[in-house]
Amino acid sequence: MNYTDYNAKAWDAIAEGRTEDGRAQFTKIISHEDYLRAKAGILQVSLTSSKYVPEYWFPPLMGKKLLGLACGGGQQGPVFAAHGAIVTITDLSSRQLEHENLAAKREGYSITTLLCDMEKPLPFADNTFDIIFNPVSNCYIENIQPVWEECARIIKTGGILMMGYVKEEHFMFDPDFSKDQSLTTVYKLPFHSLRDLSEDRKQEMRKKQDPFLFSHSLTEQLGGLIKAGFLISDLYEDGDGGGLFDRYMNSYVAVRAVKN
Repeated sequence: MNYTDYNAKAWDAIAEGRTEDGRAQFTKIISHEDYLRAKAGILQVSLTSSKYVPEYWFPPLMGKKLLGLACGGGQQGPVFAAHGAIVTITDLSSRQLEHENLAAKREGYSITTLLCDMEKPLPFADNTFDIIFNPVSNCYIENIQPVWEECARIIKTGGILMMGYVKEEHFMFDPDFSKDQSLTTVYKLPFHSLRDLSEDRKQEMRKKQDPFLFSHSLTEQLGGLIKAGFLISDLYEDGDGGGLFDRYMNSYVAVRAVKN
């Protein structure tokens, strides 16, 4: 099994609640009450962990074609639909897309969901979308420049790309804090699960159904967007929601970019 297929199954397991994983918060369908608040005009969605995306990052969403890239789970899609956007959601996990469809069925709105690997060419025509919304996800793929190139292809000129990513330095530390509630640098950058972890550790991850991870540099993240034809218009940092990393640094960055 290649790592993409493995990560898809790992996220299926997280979405089904079969693992004890902090990522489970990103698989819980929005509540009916929060959907009603979105219908009433509240626009609260996240690209990272804790902070909501500033509302001024968004144009009026009514009638806008919006792609949620690697965005399944039934969390952001319902909010965008409540604001009148024409929403398409893609994800590598079929279970995450099931959650998306369950939310749409419960609330009675239309949505398009597609199972796809964002490392491969995206199944959309050129200049299709007004907005692309890509929460933290590119840490689960090895190569991100093809993603930025595809986003530039399928978004309209002047279209807005919003994305979140994990800072590269996060991956220098051993992510297993069960024995020692402190941070110790272990890995050199760039980090690559399949190359840098021992066979015993990789076997442990498979047993726990943890996804494999890959770090990406600032050059790949922001420089890659610029190379693909985007202009960076805003960004902010975010913590990990009260976890161990919050004692030392912000682990996440959210970026707003516009196709030039």
